[in-house]
Amino acid sequence: MKSICIFEDGTFQNFLPLAYNRPVYELRCGIYSFLDRIVLQYPDTEINLFCREYLNNLVSESHSYSVNNIKNNNKGCLFVNGRLLMPTPISVSGKEEIGIMDNTIVYARLLIKNCRAFTPEKFLDQGFINELKKKFNVKKVKARLVRYPWDLIDINKEQIKSDFTSHIKDGLIRAVIHEGVHMIKDSQIFTGKNTVIKPGCVLDAENGPIYIGNNVRISSNSVIEGPVFVGDNVVIQPLSRILAGANIGKVSKVGGEIVNTIIQDYSNKQHDGFLGDSYIGSWVNLGAGTVNSNLTNTYGTVKVQMFDKVIDTGQTFLGMIMGDHTKTAINTKFTTGSIIGFACNILMTRTPPKFTPSFSWYSDNATRDYDVKRDLQVARRMMERRDKKMTRNGEKVFKAIFALTEAERKLHDN
Repeated sequence: MKSICIFEDGTFQNFLPLAYNRPVYELRCGIYSFLDRIVLQYPDTEINLFCREYLNNLVSESHSYSVNNIKNNNKGCLFVNGRLLMPTPISVSGKEEIGIMDNTIVYARLLIKNCRAFTPEKFLDQGFINELKKKFNVKKVKARLVRYPWDLIDINKEQIKSDFTSHIKDGLIRAVIHEGVHMIKDSQIFTGKNTVIKPGCVLDAENGPIYIGNNVRISSNSVIEGPVFVGDNVVIQPLSRILAGANIGKVSKVGGEIVNTIIQDYSNKQHDGFLGDSYIGSWVNLGAGTVNSNLTNTYGTVKVQMFDKVIDTGQTFLGMIMGDHTKTAINTKFTTGSIIGFACNILMTRTPPKFTPSFSWYSDNATRDYDVKRDLQVARRMMERRDKKMTRNGEKVFKAIFALTEAERKLHDN
């Protein structure tokens, strides 16, 4: 059987805090995650995954694929960079070679005798590419490798269109449609089984497709304007405005106005409030009236603080990046280009800092001490509300992230 291995490289650090508790290839852009999109292009192929070692057991829980261990086979393996937006599959068969763009490994096609020397740690080491250049034929390639979270936000709308055209192809309405629902260009609308769309809703696919999964509930008088993706078991509250580029992960509850924002699975933004040009992790709860700015008053490019450095993103529109398990109080207001870490709790009436280190608890009066036990308790409670239980591996990763983020907390304290 043919074999591929999807790997992380050292650029995962650019995707923190979103990538603290998942490999970069599990981030979604368009209808699919990077992993799912690559797998779709390799049917009847053995899939292997490389990730950071502390994520190994947690990733193994989520997937049936071999993790951090290439299964023995007689035909070698094609290693594929997990940040690659691949419009067409790279051939698994062919001569041994390393595909490189801008000193980054895009893919490596190797015989089995050479595969065994490749480990997840080596792909995380930027110096590894120099070793490969000495041993294998190098081919310079042009490829689309995302580098930062705002790349995902920037291309999200076009990727929803591309995924729909490539893999969905045609609209198919399997939802229960109540009287008084209006659908515009229904050939570009797909709805899954047991989905219910209540009276007064408008689904407008004139400017891009709309994909709605199974068991979705769209409450009365909501407007959805494509391109939009809504995952399985999502609840959309009454009077919602789900606009171009909204990308809602499974088992989430959303409301208010959402524009060109990716929300990973199991998160809540149920109430009124604007959320635009942002990327939100899993198990996030945004209190009623939480809003973000996505455009500066100068109409210039947005700058973000990534730990100890400031980066000009080159983006005119950019809201916020928020890590998993973070919560906000009612009426929280985030400035343009805010970075909010993993497992934060924001309880402020004034504007929070533009950079919030992971495990921070902010209130108007003080910043509370960092306490992983307290944060774990909050995370477990939220998961139990969705009939999910944090596994032992999930708890170990949670604690590992607390240790890994000590440096950013010290930087902020100083």
